[in-house]
Amino acid sequence: MRRQLRGRMASLAVGELVSVVVFFIVAFGLAGVPPTAANVSGFLLTAVLLVQGSVYWMVKRRQLEGRPGAVTFVVRVLRVLAPVNVALIAIGVVPILLEAQSGSAGRFWLGAVLWVLAVAEYINYFHVQLAYGRRADRVWILRNRRLRRSHLARDISRLRSAGQV
Repeated sequence: MRRQLRGRMASLAVGELVSVVVFFIVAFGLAGVPPTAANVSGFLLTAVLLVQGSVYWMVKRRQLEGRPGAVTFVVRVLRVLAPVNVALIAIGVVPILLEAQSGSAGRFWLGAVLWVLAVAEYINYFHVQLAYGRRADRVWILRNRRLRRSHLARDISRLRSAGQV
């Protein structure tokens, strides 16, 4: 069981980083989406949140290996970054709205989609878990009739209640 969790966390950590690279290559390289302020803004917001998630999953894996110190430090840092992320998301929508008002729909659509993804990633990491790939997770939701708090939100709460945050 512990080995499966370590593997799952490693997969999440690597998957988040790979997603950043793939989004960039596919969008700006293969699909030829123009690198407008709106598109770059949406991409950067998503990338920042995915990198934060990747770091979190890396240290959670280390925690399972008996090295909890890194988790405490990273959770503290992410707790400080939570309001910074909200501010970045609020600021990041500005270029998207400006491009939308300019009437050139083809120049901001990816930025808008990635901005929505960044908001979803923020919620997924700092509030409630939005992705449920395992059957046990879906059963838990049906039984409890609510979404689970995210792992990071639970870690922040634990540190807060222990007086470490």
